[in-house]
Amino acid sequence: MAFGTVETWSYLIMEVIICASALLLYFSTEQKTFYQVPGIIPLILVLAFICLQIIPLPGNLVKFLSPATFDIYHNSSGLTGPFNWIPISIHPRATLIEFLKFSSYALFYITAIQFLADRILLKTTVAVIAWFAALLSLLAIIEFITQSLDYPLPQNRIFWIRELSQGGSPVGPYVNRNHYAGLMEMIFPLVLSMFLAFRPIMTKISLKRRIADFFNQKQVNHHFLYGTAAILIATSILLSLSRGGIISLTLSMSFFAILVMIKANQKKTGFFIAVIVIIVLFLTGTSGWNAIFDRFENIRNQSGLIYDNRYIIWSDCKEIIRDFPLLGTGAGTIENIYPIYRTFPGNDVLEHAHNDYFEFLCTGGIILPALMFFCLFSILFSAAKSFLKRREWYSIFLFAGSITSVGAILLHSFVDFNMQIGANGLYFFFILALAVSAANTRLRRGLSATYLKKSNKRPYIIGISALLLCIGIFYTHSGALIANFLFSDSRSIHLTPDISKKELNQTFETAQNAAARDPLNPKYHQLAAQAAVMMNNNTTALKYYSKSILLDPTNSRHLHDAGYYAYQQGNIELAEKLLRNSIHCDKKNMAAYIKYAAMLFGENQRIKGLEILKSAMTIDTQVTENCLALMVLFEINEDQMHQALPNRVEPHLDLGDFFNSSGEKQKAETSYLRALEYLPDETEIKKSYFSHVYNFYRGRQSDEKALFIIQRAIEYFPDDNSLHRVAGDLYKKLGIDYRAEEEYRKARTLKQTLKLK
Repeated sequence: MAFGTVETWSYLIMEVIICASALLLYFSTEQKTFYQVPGIIPLILVLAFICLQIIPLPGNLVKFLSPATFDIYHNSSGLTGPFNWIPISIHPRATLIEFLKFSSYALFYITAIQFLADRILLKTTVAVIAWFAALLSLLAIIEFITQSLDYPLPQNRIFWIRELSQGGSPVGPYVNRNHYAGLMEMIFPLVLSMFLAFRPIMTKISLKRRIADFFNQKQVNHHFLYGTAAILIATSILLSLSRGGIISLTLSMSFFAILVMIKANQKKTGFFIAVIVIIVLFLTGTSGWNAIFDRFENIRNQSGLIYDNRYIIWSDCKEIIRDFPLLGTGAGTIENIYPIYRTFPGNDVLEHAHNDYFEFLCTGGIILPALMFFCLFSILFSAAKSFLKRREWYSIFLFAGSITSVGAILLHSFVDFNMQIGANGLYFFFILALAVSAANTRLRRGLSATYLKKSNKRPYIIGISALLLCIGIFYTHSGALIANFLFSDSRSIHLTPDISKKELNQTFETAQNAAARDPLNPKYHQLAAQAAVMMNNNTTALKYYSKSILLDPTNSRHLHDAGYYAYQQGNIELAEKLLRNSIHCDKKNMAAYIKYAAMLFGENQRIKGLEILKSAMTIDTQVTENCLALMVLFEINEDQMHQALPNRVEPHLDLGDFFNSSGEKQKAETSYLRALEYLPDETEIKKSYFSHVYNFYRGRQSDEKALFIIQRAIEYFPDDNSLHRVAGDLYKKLGIDYRAEEEYRKARTLKQTLKLK
């Protein structure tokens, strides 16, 4: 309910409660027995590996283990100072957050197994989860209905309360529909298994007697209630419009039906599942199915081929895996490493790979995923051995539901990043604990509580680990929250030349205090460095710049700020290396290109500077105006300007606009016509290319030239009636009436055809 548990405050609450629960269990006077936990050794190995990524190691050792990581630090932090000891992770703070999160998951898994060894707690827990999910599903369904009816409620708010600051597709408490579907597809098999487990057993008697006996049985209420919950949950998954969730749900349910029918040998099981499916299909309704079909249709492009931006991201991730094959870049660092390899269009920050397996391979190399799968195999294999001995229907159905839940989320992980979401990761470990408990917890009185082996000694290590973890969590997350609170007052202050001395000192002190509270966060060191520069405190500025780069060596903004500072200090060689690396770390950072080119122009390296600007305009044509302004500032001549522009239409149009605004009409015309020469190089031809030049000629009352441009446009857009109408107007002004009439006739015909369509 904490909005998916993806923010610092929600992680703090979740992880502290887990540690507190483990400590209360450990020090409980009533709980004397502790049971051995399946998969504990590989689970510890996973945590040890993530911890290893954070610990600074000798530089030569890192160079041997991960040459690409060494190169990143060598070309960034190594430029501003010695770096004899460096971590495997390229962002230690992000990896520390992941370590604390996975440690909490592991502790939760251990604690849950101890609690769920009690048959009453096991049944109660499953019931609570089922009804929590049912109520949450009901809210999600209401959200969908209000949106379908255009009800006057804000659609960019979670639960109509919390407004989204960065967009999204909210469902329930989640910003992303796919993560809501991920949670529900883990819970749905559990609820469905309980629906089948409480199915009343009917004997072969008269129909009237069978109906009477059916409603007189105690478990009928449970049967109907779990069935209702299953219907609500499945319906909400469909209405979430998550394609991955719908596919995962469908495939996992097929597996569940086969598994139950084989183990339970009940042919009627398929009938009851079919009843649930039919009711869900009916409740989804016409509007729901229309929305679902539209979502799946969107996966195709205009050519009818299946296309998704995820394919581009995954292709980029393959390059990361190739360069960091063994140890990865550090858990939680996909956002930091991806800009170097990015070919994904747009300027949005990519936080995750939209594929958990690719993300773990990128950030953990081959070792981390291998340890994770070893851990998963150890847990499920141990549980399966106990499951094969069970005869109680409740245990059989619950285990089948748990295994199906695991399969569903693992399947969904191929197309999304549910494992990176705090709440979903927690539920995954809960499902693992539930699978172990379903296979081992005994339901009959008078017998030992579980098939799990008892621990001979009190597990002091678990108690100590829980205490240390709680301290680490509280220090890390609360420190981050305090630092963010201290920094909140300084967000409105901009470090510009006209800033007052009081505000400058306040910003510097705030940045220092925030850095002390959250020492691994590079942004506070970066802010302190910028303030120190304006205070003319060069020694302090260099120290903080070096620290920010060491903590985040792939951050393009930090590198280019440090490079520009080095340039101001006259250290041209260092400035060039930092600015060049800044561009390498993020090819979308246009500010770095501009500053790098300005430095090169200032050092009379014009050819090199023009190459940098050409690279920038090739990547993002919107930066053309800034590049042109820089070239004018350094008195670059017209021929060099044309040579610097990439072979694209828009940059040459922008150059024409520049000359036109300067009153140099002939140069403007040359640039406009040259722009149209690059039409064959464009993947998408826009009508605005032609209208741009047409308006120039119309402004100069050059009707013949304007007509020539419109004729070129008609070659590319022959079915555009507006172009034919404009051509008719121009022919009429030129006195060529018969051609004008032809164009008007074509325009009318095309317009009528468009109306008929």
